[in-house]
This record gives sequence, structure tokens and C-alpha cells, in this order.
Amino acid sequence: MPLPPALPPAVEPFDMKPSPALSIVAKMKPTLAGRKVGILFDEGSDKSEIARVMADVEAAGGKTMLVAPKVGEIKLKGGKLKAQGQLAGSPSVLFDAVAIILAPEAAAKLSQESAAVDFVRDAFGHLKAIGCTADAQPLLQKAGIAPDEGVTRLDKAFISAAGKRFFNREPKVRTLA
Repeated sequence: MPLPPALPPAVEPFDMKPSPALSIVAKMKPTLAGRKVGILFDEGSDKSEIARVMADVEAAGGKTMLVAPKVGEIKLKGGKLKAQGQLAGSPSVLFDAVAIILAPEAAAKLSQESAAVDFVRDAFGHLKAIGCTADAQPLLQKAGIAPDEGVTRLDKAFISAAGKRFFNREPKVRTLA
């Protein structure tokens, strides 16, 4: 069916200058207050390291959520812990930053798990901070993560980075118009 010709606009379209009052990015505060950090762990992870990261995030005003490949009690170095979310159903898009606390065996196993690779790759692609243990490197490598200032160890650098977005990473992860 042929369409009728387009109607002329009442006012010709014109470009406006960006408004600082409407800029979400310009108003973003580099803080963890009110933000959520997803902590990815699995069997063999260090329970004391998880507890320390949780305490640091909460001391900075943030919240945490424990994510693992399965829900329920998981045997850790130093005890057991229950995940609050299953990896396949708790993608990194739900969090403002992610922490990855894995033992070497778990990192090797999860580097073969698409949900884990996507968890890390998506966090990087969404310009989020990623804090990780040295043993988590196989998972980061599998996800193709090129370390930058937003990929940190799980220390004060992570707590500082977790409240930010890393916009200088953007040309590495997508084609900009």
C-alpha cells in the first residue's frame, strides 16, 4: 500500500546545545553510597577475603550481593557461605561494580562457563570497576579483558574505583559514532 507524502513539520528541526542540567554523567558522584557490588565466588574461594571486601564496601556506604554458579552453601577456604544469586540469573548488569574472588581451580573452571565469561565481559563493556584476586586472571583473560585503571586488585583501589565509570574504556569496547 503506498504511503501518503510526509507532512511538513510545523517548525524546522534544529540542534540544541547539551544541557548540563540534564546530564546524568556530569551529576554522577564517585561514591559507593547507595550502589551495589556483585561478588563472584565459587568453591575454594577465601571466605575471609569475601568478608573483608563486603565490610569495605559496606563501610563505604554500598551494598553487596554474593553470586556463585549455584545457590546454596558453597565450601570455601575457611568455612561455608551461601550465594544470594546464581551466576546464570545474576548478570553483572545488575551491579554498579563487580569483585571476583576465585581460587585457581574455580577460575579455570569458570573460564569455560559462558555465564561467568559474560559476567566479566559485560562488566568491562559497561565501563564498570572490576576488582579481582590474582587467581581470577584466567577468567579475565578468557573474557578478553585488557587491564586498565578500572581493573584493580581487591584493596582500597577497588573501593575507590567501584563508585566510578571508566569512560576512557569506551572506544576499546564499541565503535563510537
